[in-house]
Amino acid sequence: MTTEDYSRFADSAERAGIQGYFQSTRTGTWGFLMALPLVILYEVGIIWVNSGRSETIRISTEGLLKSILMSIGLTHELIFLGIGLAVGIGIMVWERKKRVTFSLRYPGLIILESAVYAIGVAFVTAGATQLLLSRLMIVQSGASLGLPMELVLSLGAGIYEELLYRVIIVGGLFLILRQAFPNQRILMYMVAAVIGALSFSAMHHLGNMGDPWTLDVFVFRAIGGLVFNILFLVRGFAVIAWTHALYDVMVVTNFFTLLQGT
Repeated sequence: MTTEDYSRFADSAERAGIQGYFQSTRTGTWGFLMALPLVILYEVGIIWVNSGRSETIRISTEGLLKSILMSIGLTHELIFLGIGLAVGIGIMVWERKKRVTFSLRYPGLIILESAVYAIGVAFVTAGATQLLLSRLMIVQSGASLGLPMELVLSLGAGIYEELLYRVIIVGGLFLILRQAFPNQRILMYMVAAVIGALSFSAMHHLGNMGDPWTLDVFVFRAIGGLVFNILFLVRGFAVIAWTHALYDVMVVTNFFTLLQGT
């Protein structure tokens, strides 16, 4: 990128201001742009951490999404990536009329904003769980897979879990319900958000890698799912994907335990 290009992007961002930042970064265009580094980091990382393993470990949600494509005959691994790129580019073309602001500052601001939300999600969710169950809990994890593996899976969760639960389940169900009940827009989103949150929590207890069933963990994740749904509605896919990824990174590195100890 030339100095002239950088100046043009910077000037555009300055003219847009903070309101322009919030409006632009909640678009599908920025959702796609911020998803790309997460996907690249996850794919490179998952190859590295699985080297030498007899059985490849990946995000279960990724496997579920790919199995849906395989069920309709799309079996090649690159098809999934190709569909994602095609959809992302299509969104960028479709949103050109929105005059989305581009700035080299925005990725850093999105990550910083997401880190703040990740901390907030943890303590809001723990506080709500404590009120419901009279028990303080930040997180409970299953058997450790080792820090490198858990860090890489955290990045994958930001992409694939948000794609499934927020975009497909909550967003898709909301669109269906809104068509059936056009005058109940807010109520229909609440219904979709609750169903999505319960699905999000329940999925973490399924399969060989799922956590053992306990009420507090289920309630904790369901409340967390609701908070994520609100963030997705207000701030879009770019922020919620990075919020989820950074939250999981903070969990596996015991960041919240350190905060509780201070």
